[in-house]
Amino acid sequence: MLESWEAESFLAFPFYCLSYFIFTLEILIVALKPKNLLQMTINYMSGQKNEILMQRYGFSSPVNPWDVIKFSGNAKIHLDSFLSVFNISGLPEEYYHNKCLAINGDTFVDGAVVAAARTLPTWSDKDVPPIPSAERMAVKELQQECRQMLAQYATTSKQDEKLLDSLPNAPRTLEAAIKYRLHRKLFIEKVIQALEIYQDKILF
Repeated sequence: MLESWEAESFLAFPFYCLSYFIFTLEILIVALKPKNLLQMTINYMSGQKNEILMQRYGFSSPVNPWDVIKFSGNAKIHLDSFLSVFNISGLPEEYYHNKCLAINGDTFVDGAVVAAARTLPTWSDKDVPPIPSAERMAVKELQQECRQMLAQYATTSKQDEKLLDSLPNAPRTLEAAIKYRLHRKLFIEKVIQALEIYQDKILF
């Protein structure tokens, strides 16, 4: 999981460094001779879902490629077909969007879609091709379960976004909490959209 910041202030050390707080954790970032306002990319915990990032560092992301949705039904979609539709390559632990295969201007696939490829219930059998009607039925069931998850929240993603806009000076803890639940909803909504695109591209 990657987060980026621009260096805003430096302390009086023999080398340049940036210090800031995340909740009760003090994290000291040290950079040797960085350029002024150089953007730094920090790898916190590769392969961790938002829940863990939130617990340890106080932030989350709507496009975390490692986030997870726990499905309880029996519906499954064909793994290779889903990967093909979104040009996702590699092994499960190394999934990435193969932009060489994508259509120019296609911006739909992001970390959330990669996470969907990992977390959606799937089946795979090299000798058995997917049946479009069965795939579409599975898509509908998975989408319905996602909608049920969203319905359990007291607010929608749009309402959370409006709430954040109305609280420009909110404490960081409150802001992080609202963003965490917002990012969760945005992820689930993205999965619903990905499933819709998938079923639309399944050949009869």
